[in-house]
Amino acid sequence: MTNHLPLAFRALWHELPLLAAAGALVCAGGAFVVFLSPGLSPVSVLLSAFVIAPVWAAVVATTDAVVREDRGGVPELLRNLRKHALAGLGVGVVPAVVVALALLNWQLYSGPLFVLPLAVSTCASVLLLLASCYAFSLRVTAGLRGKHLWITALHLVARAPLVPLGVLALAFVALLLGTSVTASLLLLAPGPVALFASAGTWTEKHALHR
Repeated sequence: MTNHLPLAFRALWHELPLLAAAGALVCAGGAFVVFLSPGLSPVSVLLSAFVIAPVWAAVVATTDAVVREDRGGVPELLRNLRKHALAGLGVGVVPAVVVALALLNWQLYSGPLFVLPLAVSTCASVLLLLASCYAFSLRVTAGLRGKHLWITALHLVARAPLVPLGVLALAFVALLLGTSVTASLLLLAPGPVALFASAGTWTEKHALHR
């Protein structure tokens, strides 16, 4: 099995300018979303898909190149931002719509009749959020689209759930520390999160085809 984690760990030092630029871009998008729609709501979730997902796709495309080809850099990130913005939007809007529906169901919840739609939308949200940890790389680097993209991503979740769980846990801890200790930690988080998402995706993707 090809293990891409060593290159990801090495890039934490060798690709510091790239990681700093990635953090600045993602956090700028996040700040824009918070400014327009503070708090967690269907509107803020959908807005995040339109603002942050295109940037995240560019970051992931660049960290994919780092862990697969040992090739990165800020110029590569900027090229990927132009190249993959629409693809990132296409990936991000799928879980965003489902999560927004789950939040809407939660807000409307008023009795037993709402249990089933709330449960279904919540379960679907969790699955798609886990799958999205794989889906961005599969879309921007592997070129998968539509149903094939999400079936492959869900297959990888079933095969290796610890990868997306670890990625989301890392993102959550960074968000928690950034909001409770110092906001500067938020700038440091997106790059490493993307690096380990890329390393986990391509390690499992290669194992899947062996």
